[in-house]
Amino acid sequence: MLHKMPSAERPLDSIGSSQSRKISSLEALKAAKQLLDCYRTGEANNPETFGAAIAAVLSDYPIDVVSYVCDPRTGLPSSSKWMPNCAEVKAACNERVAWLHKVERFQNWGKKPLEIEPPREDRPTITELKEKYGENWGLTSLDEPKRKPKPAPSKEDLVAHYREYNLGFQHKSKPE
Repeated sequence: MLHKMPSAERPLDSIGSSQSRKISSLEALKAAKQLLDCYRTGEANNPETFGAAIAAVLSDYPIDVVSYVCDPRTGLPSSSKWMPNCAEVKAACNERVAWLHKVERFQNWGKKPLEIEPPREDRPTITELKEKYGENWGLTSLDEPKRKPKPAPSKEDLVAHYREYNLGFQHKSKPE
């Protein structure tokens, strides 16, 4: 008889199609038994613990993913000659989840997401905003004088600057 393993935190709760439900512990044990019964004798040290470990992996996935992976026509029994370990079962389930996500994306291709406008009563009116921030929306006055641009340095200033910082200023030679 297979023992139920303690349930760990389920990191994969959001996978699978929106219509599929999570598999129950009993269904996971039955699916693990169905999967493992498709093989000859296994090399597990403790078959009950191994079966419970496979059931624990399967319990993280939706029922349609588990059914597909454990089905002898479509899942691991039809693609693997040897009894799969927990990592192989998890990889097969993840592969099926990825396929279902891909199918779902293609079914929704070109459809616009549902746009819900926020409630209008919570939003302040234009009059309330002007009262709160003023006519210029909290910016400084638009009539404020602008800073005058700094004039470009003269030729003498540039020559002095280049000499002071040893920048190698050389006068252009006049063409002859």
